[in-house]
Amino acid sequence: MTLSEVLKQRGYVHQHSSETLEEITDVKKRTVYLGIDPSADSLHVGNLVGLLVLRRFLEHGNNVVILTGGGTGMIGDPGGKGEERNLLDAKSVAKNTKAVAKQIKQIFGTGDFLAVNNADWLTRLRLLEFLRDVGKYFTINSMIKKDIVKNRLDAESPISFTEFSYSLLQAYDYLHLNEAYGVDVQVGGSDQWSNILAGVEFIRRKSEKEVYALTWPLIVNKATGKKFGKSEQGAIWLDPKKTSPYAFYQFFLNVEDDAVEELLLKLTILDYHEVESIVAAHKADPTARTAQKELARAVTALVHGEETAGNAENVSAVLFGEKSLAEVSDDARELLAKEAPSAGIKLGLPVVDALVAAGLASSKREARQFIEDGAISISGASVTDIAATLEESYFQNGIALLKRGKRNTTVLILE
Repeated sequence: MTLSEVLKQRGYVHQHSSETLEEITDVKKRTVYLGIDPSADSLHVGNLVGLLVLRRFLEHGNNVVILTGGGTGMIGDPGGKGEERNLLDAKSVAKNTKAVAKQIKQIFGTGDFLAVNNADWLTRLRLLEFLRDVGKYFTINSMIKKDIVKNRLDAESPISFTEFSYSLLQAYDYLHLNEAYGVDVQVGGSDQWSNILAGVEFIRRKSEKEVYALTWPLIVNKATGKKFGKSEQGAIWLDPKKTSPYAFYQFFLNVEDDAVEELLLKLTILDYHEVESIVAAHKADPTARTAQKELARAVTALVHGEETAGNAENVSAVLFGEKSLAEVSDDARELLAKEAPSAGIKLGLPVVDALVAAGLASSKREARQFIEDGAISISGASVTDIAATLEESYFQNGIALLKRGKRNTTVLILE
């Protein structure tokens, strides 16, 4: 299968500057670059699409360059923002750049790519040189027509010269990479189309070379209508300290049915026919949530590794009654104690008191009622006696699961 067919099949194509996609992807070996904005110390789920697009280019024998914007990151891309960004200092940008580079290597696995930082050349650029060699190729007439600028002006929201100049710096990056490494394709999300196209036109006019632009559709959270982004509320980060692997897994486990096929195609490296089979099984029995489970496992493994994904999967299975504590590893139990609501208790404590301490009952009277109604279990064993106490047999490595109904669970930790 050709690269163009793969990209179309997985929904990675939005716009391209050539007449046909095949001209970019299938005619000759290319050197492709993607720019990453280090405005935060972690990538987010939306960044995965670009990295997986590059991975596809690599698999088809192309060269890949990933640019981390250590220089442009000190300005910030105004795209998609209704107001001026807060400027980061050089130390913060450098720290973010280092953290992001580590995550990129995890996604690419053994794939070979070149990592560059535009601070290496932009910080050496002189103002007069920039105005003469770059600025003269751009007209204000065309720049103010860009959506990024036009939207700000229409909303009477100020845009500084700093942000206004961002697209020129990005175009200069493309020129530098073309001259230094032979880069002839820049890829990005659909919101970067005008910036990337500006670079294509700049190189054509200045160097009389043919280079290309290719963008993919942004992933949109169907529940909110907003793109997955690092400055939006509820961002799903790749850094396990910002979004824990379990929370990461749960996010994908809970995606809506109408979003799961798109995410399986765009955010995993599962074979297309495997995705088709998963989706077919899901449509046959949506209540089993087969597609969501496969999605959550695949994306978590891609970002955090197979072992961590397995632990997150097992924790979820325990919490939802699909597995017992005895069936999972010590690491999974440790993750469970860390991620789920928990309460420290002592052996011999009445279950009624444990329910109140765990927040599963508002009073002892309510706790007794729950027990009489058959709504309470501990580590899978039903509790029917209102005088029952916490026994050692309930615990695995000092941990037990106290449940009210199917969905309300607290981890009991022996003190």
